[in-house]
Amino acid sequence: MLDLSITKRFPGFRLNVQLKLGREILALLGENGSGKSTTLKAIAGLVTPDEGYIRIGNTLAFHSELGINIPPQKRSIGFVFQELALFPHLNVYENIAFGLKVRGYSRARIGEEVNAIMQALGLAELRYHMPCELSGGQKQRVALARALVTKPRLLLLDEPFSALDLRTRQEVREQVRDILKTLNIPAIIVTHDYEDAAILADRICVLSNGRIKSQKPPSATMPPLPGVVYSLS
Repeated sequence: MLDLSITKRFPGFRLNVQLKLGREILALLGENGSGKSTTLKAIAGLVTPDEGYIRIGNTLAFHSELGINIPPQKRSIGFVFQELALFPHLNVYENIAFGLKVRGYSRARIGEEVNAIMQALGLAELRYHMPCELSGGQKQRVALARALVTKPRLLLLDEPFSALDLRTRQEVREQVRDILKTLNIPAIIVTHDYEDAAILADRICVLSNGRIKSQKPPSATMPPLPGVVYSLS
């Protein structure tokens, strides 16, 4: 589903990542500044690598030597940002429908798709609520619904639970896990919290100083890492 080998240079930092993803949930675990979010943005087309390639399914989304760089809106990727980025002037329905409207879907098709995803994520009763009226967990589900309603080939989540309190974090994390497993969508979750990775992922990749240092299943014992929160009992 995803095959990439990319290099991106910044002053004092170099990202050099090789990664393959099947129909699974992968966690990118690492301290702040390790390159996790930059990797996601490169996959999504929001950051352009200096060298390498990114293949999503059968589509070559980026290739430095061939001059290929498909724009973000054509990569069929769902992205849930750390800050969620809900439109404050749009209600829940309108927020979720935004991506479909941009793609030129008919009003009837938009209604069908949005109502279905709202029902699946327990948002139907909130359709007319504004973002300022939602709890942290509800906002997270709206952001997830907006990313999923376009039926992406790949879902990217950047620190999706960092703004939630502990109780809400645990509840929403379990909901997200169940949704991803039910929909069977490959996903990459960026986090610096080992509990997020262990509960959600089928595989954990540890990223440090711009490179993947290890790949293990969640059940494996992980070495202590600077900047990583270990909160499992």
